[in-house]
Amino acid sequence: MNYRILSGAHAAAGATDGSTPPCLERPGLRVEGSGWVSSDLPDGATLLFLGNALGWRTDRGLAPVEDLPRELRQRAAEAPLDAVAEAIEGSALLVRVDADGAAEVRGDRYGRIEMFYRTDGGGMAAASDLDLLGGSPHADGYDQAALAHMLTYYGHCPPKGHTIYRGVRRLRVGETVRLRGSEVAFEQAPFSPVPTADYEVADHDRYRDAFLDHLRAAGSEKGNLVYLSSGWDSTGILAGLVHVFGASKVRGVIGRMRYSDRSGVCNRFEMARARAFADHYGVSLDVVDFDITGAGGADFFRSYAPFMRAHQLYSFNILSHGRLTEYAAEHVDDGEAVFAGEISDGAHNLGFSQYATWFHPSFGFREYADKMAGYQFGPTYMTRLMAGEIDSDPVHMLFRARAANVAFDPVDPESVPLQLLTSFFLRNGRMPFWSLSNSRIVTPEGAEAYTSAMQDAYLRDMVPHLTPDTIYSVLLHLYNSFHWQGATVRTLPTLSRGAGLRLDLPFWDQGIQDFLSAMPESWGRGLDLNNTKFPLKRMLEHELDYPMHLQAGPHSYTYDVDHAFNHYEEAFSFSGLRPAFEAALEGRPYRQVLSEEYFALDYIDGLADRYLAGADLEVPEIADLAPIAVFCLGGWYGKT
Repeated sequence: MNYRILSGAHAAAGATDGSTPPCLERPGLRVEGSGWVSSDLPDGATLLFLGNALGWRTDRGLAPVEDLPRELRQRAAEAPLDAVAEAIEGSALLVRVDADGAAEVRGDRYGRIEMFYRTDGGGMAAASDLDLLGGSPHADGYDQAALAHMLTYYGHCPPKGHTIYRGVRRLRVGETVRLRGSEVAFEQAPFSPVPTADYEVADHDRYRDAFLDHLRAAGSEKGNLVYLSSGWDSTGILAGLVHVFGASKVRGVIGRMRYSDRSGVCNRFEMARARAFADHYGVSLDVVDFDITGAGGADFFRSYAPFMRAHQLYSFNILSHGRLTEYAAEHVDDGEAVFAGEISDGAHNLGFSQYATWFHPSFGFREYADKMAGYQFGPTYMTRLMAGEIDSDPVHMLFRARAANVAFDPVDPESVPLQLLTSFFLRNGRMPFWSLSNSRIVTPEGAEAYTSAMQDAYLRDMVPHLTPDTIYSVLLHLYNSFHWQGATVRTLPTLSRGAGLRLDLPFWDQGIQDFLSAMPESWGRGLDLNNTKFPLKRMLEHELDYPMHLQAGPHSYTYDVDHAFNHYEEAFSFSGLRPAFEAALEGRPYRQVLSEEYFALDYIDGLADRYLAGADLEVPEIADLAPIAVFCLGGWYGKT
């Protein structure tokens, strides 16, 4: 699903290598690529659609797509482009082109199809990746704030509107670009948060219906493959698909993780549980090896370097997502659907649903610790914070006591909403007021400049909308520009589109997102006694055939029983990837792009030198150096 959109002088230049064939040409505009659905509008304009439309969002729920060109034509004749885009359930990029070449471009509600672009006095060039964009992305230099975010924040990707190049940006969530020859104008749709509601027992039916309706729309009577991790999300999808299509139309695949010879298979609990779920439903389960113990792992990573560079996705997730995509491309027939459970953690419980906040023999206690962590970004905590009562909050005090060696920013009573958003989206510590001074790879000046730049770009406009009643709505909205556009999520759909797969993430459904945006704290997000992911787990227990007893015992990974185990350490220090990372760091190539103002280059050099000398770094040091090593392995435009 590769494309290019060229306006002004860029349109006159035309295609480069033929990889994106011409689709539509008008005066001063050229659209290239295959897979576009075209509809001629009554006013003489043409509407182009790229993506996968599962249905239309209406007041009554999800209406199926029956004739996409006709329905696009009808809706575009009655509503502006942004309204049409917002109504689509699924991934979409829409281009409306008038007869004179004037055009509008808009993505779906969550910006799930990427658009990289550069503008100049001659118009705009836009494309699905940086290779297709052409030119020299690095010609204007490197964006240090975007690099700081990518290298200090889990997900290892700049926020949605940014790239690491000053001269290249990405179409943002809710943004429309208007083109007329050399003229380029952007408009950001206003955001309207929704307050939390007092949900009742009957609201569980709304959640169930949204979930199952989505699976009916996204699934296929020809077959459905689930990337099965054994957690609540992927097994919930498995249960739902069996409920809707029957076991004969569903199958699973799981990865067997071997990062080093010394630790062996590090997800054996996950694999055993996934096998038990597959046996319960009578579905097949294949196994794909995520093996980086030998030289093959390094070769695999190197083979994906062009992809990482072209899509701004620098992460270890290329291993799991790449292997799964390759498997699916070989084993999924045309018309079959593929499913993954990504984003469920963030959507349901703000990312605190992995039993990993505190380790303890009691998994019930570990789950409640996740709830306490999420409570610190919820309505009650924010209310107490704004009232100046937070220092007496028992949960706040407990978490601070456990983080005695961690630096925290002081509370500014005048800036509490901005500080909460900053803690959540610009800090890796996952605690309110966690200070970026805890990160040793950025300088104090760099931390301040990065924070200010990203606050101005993404967070300050949200502050007027942020109250205790709307905090969940605001957080889930911003997730689309941060966590869910990062390499831990976006790698999978991006790879799948390149492989021609129909991949779906059911928890990104608008009905589910709307439900969770207004879901009250008492439904598993606060200090109540309801489980994390409360509506999902209740649905599985009471509405579907789901073996709840199989979720007992260690969760997934070796660290569930050996708390000293760390995936980063195994991959970075003891796997077959180490020679590749050493080669990538040789000569300190990161100095080509990282500025001394933003980054503590002497500290980074020291880590790299010790690593190259064969030292085994401490886990916090690995957390600092590993993202830089992956970045160097993937490379960048302008690298010498």
